[in-house]
Amino acid sequence: MTAATLPAPDLGTARVTAKGLLRSEWTKLRSVRSLLLTLALSFAFVAGLSAYLLVEGQTLGDSAAAGIPFSFTAVYPLGVLALVVLGVLVVTGEYSSGSIRASVVAAPRRTGLLLAKAAVLTGVTTALGAVMSVLLYLLTRITGAIPSAAGMSLFDPRMFWGVLAGTLLLPFGALFGLVLGSLVRNAAAAITLYFGVFQLGPQIFPAFLPDGVSGFTDWMPFAAMDVVRGAGLADGPYGVGTAVVVLVAWVAALGGVSWWLLKTRDI
Repeated sequence: MTAATLPAPDLGTARVTAKGLLRSEWTKLRSVRSLLLTLALSFAFVAGLSAYLLVEGQTLGDSAAAGIPFSFTAVYPLGVLALVVLGVLVVTGEYSSGSIRASVVAAPRRTGLLLAKAAVLTGVTTALGAVMSVLLYLLTRITGAIPSAAGMSLFDPRMFWGVLAGTLLLPFGALFGLVLGSLVRNAAAAITLYFGVFQLGPQIFPAFLPDGVSGFTDWMPFAAMDVVRGAGLADGPYGVGTAVVVLVAWVAALGGVSWWLLKTRDI
């Protein structure tokens, strides 16, 4: 008796589609326990802390006293930090487990793989951030903890643009972490790079640099994020439009290097 030989599947017409890549990345994000837990804890922590301050009647720092109605977003930078870590793990987890090889085999051109990761991560974090911001706005109205927001509609320009700016910083943090993770391919190294250079760097670098060049720290991501979060109602070294360009430039530059390394470096 001879064993039957099954014909090999014909993969000649198989195509990698954008929809398929997006579905694959969405499955990874919601099925990997560490990623799902980091995502949930990031938003739960920010929402919980902001809600606690509002319920307790706190004014959330000097920004409320200065008349900024969306000052409940003052806690959002903590969410940015957590989402940077999430973005790093989305990429480096595949490298540490070795599953990146299967992903690259499925998408040999590699560019679509990186874009799909970025699209899914920013889409999910933007949606969750929007829901959280709306709920915190409603809590602000109920508690009256921010006097300058009393009776103000969410779509009032003084409120809307500030809430929108603070909310969009959350997916930016996730995207920035993804870019750093793609750049160094190691979670510990990417997180150390972020905290050492981008988080603590603006406080450390001026002490070691000549006065003429120390001002470049104003053009680092965290300085630009502070300007964006102020939505034009807080003082800054430049305007909101310039700050947005700075943030886009950082992601484009680091993302471009990450893409080039992904295309040219062995997995």
